[in-house]
Amino acid sequence: MINLKESFPLHFRIGLLTTIVLFILAFQFAPVKKTGEIKKRRVTHEFKVERIAQKVKKIVEPLERQRVKVPVESQTPESETMEKNIPEGGSFGDKEIEVKRIVFTIVEEMPEVLNMEEARKYLEYPEICRKAGIEGTVYLKLLVNEFGEVEQVEILKSLHEACDAAAVRFAYHLRFRPGKQRDIPVPVYVSFPVVFRLSE
Repeated sequence: MINLKESFPLHFRIGLLTTIVLFILAFQFAPVKKTGEIKKRRVTHEFKVERIAQKVKKIVEPLERQRVKVPVESQTPESETMEKNIPEGGSFGDKEIEVKRIVFTIVEEMPEVLNMEEARKYLEYPEICRKAGIEGTVYLKLLVNEFGEVEQVEILKSLHEACDAAAVRFAYHLRFRPGKQRDIPVPVYVSFPVVFRLSE
C-alpha cells in the first residue's frame, strides 16, 4: 500500500516541473503570424490616416485661396475723405466731378439793389413802343449770385419784344447786396419789375 503522505512531495515536484516545461514549450513553439498581422494592421491604419489628411489638405487649401476680403467702412468723415481723394479743379483723373449748386428763393437777408440811380441810364424806352403808346411792366426773374451780380435773367411776364429786350439789358447793369443765409452770401432768385411809362 502506497503512503500518500510520503509520496506527496515527490508528486508535487514532478507536477510543478511538468507545468513549467509545458509553459516554456508553449511560448517556444507559439506561431509568430499573429504579431506580423498586428504590425501590418497598424501600418495600414497609419497609411489610411495619412491619405485622409492629404485629402483634407487638398480641400482646405483652395478654400483659403478663395477667401474674399470684406471692405471695412472707414471711420473718416465723408467730407475729409472727399477732400483727400479729389484733387483741385474738381476732377479725378480723366473724369470731371459735377458739384450741384444750390440756388435759394427765400433767404434770411434778401438781395438789395445798390446802384439803381446809376443803372437807370441804361434803361431805354424803345421808340417803336413809345410811338405805339405801349406802356406797362415787364416782370423779370433774376439770379443774383453770391457776389451781388446778375448772373441770369428770365422773363416772367412779357410786355412787348422791344420792351422785353430793353428790360433784360437794364437788369444786367444792376448790382445787388448779396442775399445771405446764416450770414453766408448765397445765390438767390429775385423777382424784379421794370416799368415803362409814357410821360405826359
